[in-house]
Amino acid sequence: MNPEEFKENVEPETVQPEPKKESSHCAFMGGRLCNVISSSVLFVAVIVLYILHFITPKTPVYTPKEFVGEPGSGEIVFVNLDTINEHYELVAILTGDIKVEMAKQDAIYTNKEKAFQRKLNQFQENMSAGVLNQVQMEHAQNQLAQEYQQLEADKERVFNDLQMRQSAALLQIYDSLQVVVNRINVKRNASYVISYQNQSPFLLATDPAKEITDQVLFELNRAFKK
Repeated sequence: MNPEEFKENVEPETVQPEPKKESSHCAFMGGRLCNVISSSVLFVAVIVLYILHFITPKTPVYTPKEFVGEPGSGEIVFVNLDTINEHYELVAILTGDIKVEMAKQDAIYTNKEKAFQRKLNQFQENMSAGVLNQVQMEHAQNQLAQEYQQLEADKERVFNDLQMRQSAALLQIYDSLQVVVNRINVKRNASYVISYQNQSPFLLATDPAKEITDQVLFELNRAFKK
């Protein structure tokens, strides 16, 4: 069999695709119903686009919110957070034990890191002296790497827990401060109550007549002692 005959026998016959039939509805109505529906949909789409483009306003109309409550007097008063932190009795109770525990854990992990550093130094000395073969050296490296990873993981877990406890305590202190400030301001009706700290770079001076720190501190401690 020559190549031409082999090609004719292997190649499949070309099958002509059947012409696409119209759906039963279009075929039944001679295609007119489909044309009418398509024209109607197109007309509706044009109307919608016209409304969106020419009737809908380009920019949203601003609608002022309904005012709730009485307007403030315009006065600005100040609260010193350093004084609150130093003399509010609840601060010492909630954060004192956390500070002690942080100092304790810091000392513990400082000693652990020093002990690990001594192991690392000894390993480097042994490696430089050639007293370790290849297997011993790889084993020591793996052991030191695992020990370091475990040390860092334990340290991170301990201090994350302490920071979460401290954040919860500070949130409780802030909530009590907010309650007292709002209660005091019911009578004063200041528009703004601003907290600041002595070393704040954003507030360089305050008017002593606008300072309400002592009043806030008194109310905080009185509410705490009840």
